[in-house]
Amino acid sequence: MAEERAIAQTILDVVGRANVRAAEHCMTRLRLDLADVESVDPNRLKKISGVKGVVRTGNQLQIIFGPGLAERVTAAVAAELRSGGGSAPQAKVEPSEAGAETRPGGVRSFLKRIANIFLPLLPAIIGSGLIIGLTNFFVRIGWITDQTTVAGVPVLAVLQVLGGTFLAFMHILVGMNAAREYGGPPAIGALAGMLLIAPSLQNIPNMAPGRGGIIGALIAGAFLGWLYKTVNRRMPDTISVMASPFITVLVGGAVILFVVQPVGFYASNWIANGVKALLDVGGPLVGAVLAGTFLPMVMLGIHQGTVPIHVELINSLGNTPLLPILAMAGAGQVGASLAVYVKTRNRELRQIILSALPVGILGIGEPLIYGVTLPLGRPFVAACLGGAVGGAFIAVTKIGALALGVSGVLLAFLVTNPALYLLGILISYAAGFAISYAMGFDESLAQNSQTFAFTAD
Repeated sequence: MAEERAIAQTILDVVGRANVRAAEHCMTRLRLDLADVESVDPNRLKKISGVKGVVRTGNQLQIIFGPGLAERVTAAVAAELRSGGGSAPQAKVEPSEAGAETRPGGVRSFLKRIANIFLPLLPAIIGSGLIIGLTNFFVRIGWITDQTTVAGVPVLAVLQVLGGTFLAFMHILVGMNAAREYGGPPAIGALAGMLLIAPSLQNIPNMAPGRGGIIGALIAGAFLGWLYKTVNRRMPDTISVMASPFITVLVGGAVILFVVQPVGFYASNWIANGVKALLDVGGPLVGAVLAGTFLPMVMLGIHQGTVPIHVELINSLGNTPLLPILAMAGAGQVGASLAVYVKTRNRELRQIILSALPVGILGIGEPLIYGVTLPLGRPFVAACLGGAVGGAFIAVTKIGALALGVSGVLLAFLVTNPALYLLGILISYAAGFAISYAMGFDESLAQNSQTFAFTAD
C-alpha cells in the first residue's frame, strides 16, 4: 500500500487537495471531479509512476492506471482526503450529496448516470458470469452432469445457485443505484426493483415477475427516487417521515406496476429484437461498424453504457451477440500494438507494449490505447480496422455471450461457440497487425506515448 499512497499523495499535490470534489474509480481509471480542472497541469500527472494516460471530460479528470491499481490508488486518495488534507470525505460522493440537481444535461450526463448505476455491480456481474460460463463449458464437455456429486451434494445445482442468484435479483440493486443516482434513498429504489420481480405479480392479470426487465428496473428506481425527493421537498417537516415514503410507495408503486412495467417490457423487447434484426439484416457490415467504432467509445469512457443492453439481451435472447463482436476491437488493438513492437526501436515504447499487452489480451484496452496506439495515430486507426475485420467475422457466425464479466480471450469460456470465437480473436490479431505494419507510424511520436491527453469539452 506504500506505493499507492505515494502515488495518491503526488496526484493530490498536483491537482490540489481542496480542488477535489469527488473521487471514484472504474476498472482502469481514477476519476476526479474537480472544482477547477483548468488549473491542473496534465503533463505533471503523466509523469507519475503507473500513470498510463490522462483524459479530461468536462470537470472530470480521469487518470488511467489499468485494472487493480486504479482501485487501490482511489482508496489511497480517499484515505488522504479523509485524513484532513482535502474537501472530499469519501471515495465517492453520492449524487444526493454532490448536488445531483445541478448536473449538466445531455448525452454525457446520461451515460455517466448509467455508468454510476452499473459500475458498482461489475464485481458481482463478473463473478457470477464466470461461474455461469465455466459451468456451461464443463457441462458441454461432459465434466459435470446432473448426477455429479461431492459428498452427496449435487455440484451442478450448487454452481447454478452461485452463478444465477445475482442475476435473478439484479433488478433490486439496479433500482437501488438508480434511485440513489437521482437523489432518492437507496431503499426506495431497491423496493422499485422488488416490485418488478415480486412472485405475487402472477396473481394480477397481465403481469408476471420480471416482465419489465432490467430496463424497467432502471426506470422504476430512477422514477421512485425522483418522486420521493420531490414529495419530501413539499411535505411539512412534522409529517414528512411518514407521509413521504407512504405517498411514494403507494402512488409511485402503482405507476411502476401499471406504467413502468409494460413500458420496460416493450423497451426490452424492442432492444432485443432490434439488435437481432440489425445483425440479421446487416450481418458482417454491422459487425464491422460496431467493432470498428468501439475503441473510440472506450477512449471517451462511454462504453459502460452498453452494459444494460448486454444484460437485457441475455434476459430476452439467452445471450448477447453484441459482446463477442465488441470484444474484437480489443483484439485488433493487440495486433496493431504487436506490429508497433516489431517495427519500433524505441526501448521505452517496447517496454510499455510488453507491460500493457497482457491486460490487452484479457480485454482491458485503455493501457494500449493511451500508451501505444492513440499517441502514434495510424496504429489506432489500424486497431479499429483490425477489430472491424474480426467483428464482421463474429457477426456472420452469430456467436453470443451467455453472461457478462470478461472480454478478450477469457470470454471464450462464456460464448456459445468458443472455437469460432477464438478464431475471430486470431483474425483480429492478424488484421490489426497487418494493417498497422503496412500503415507504419511516425517514430518521433513515440516519445509522446505516455503523455497523451484527450479533452472533451
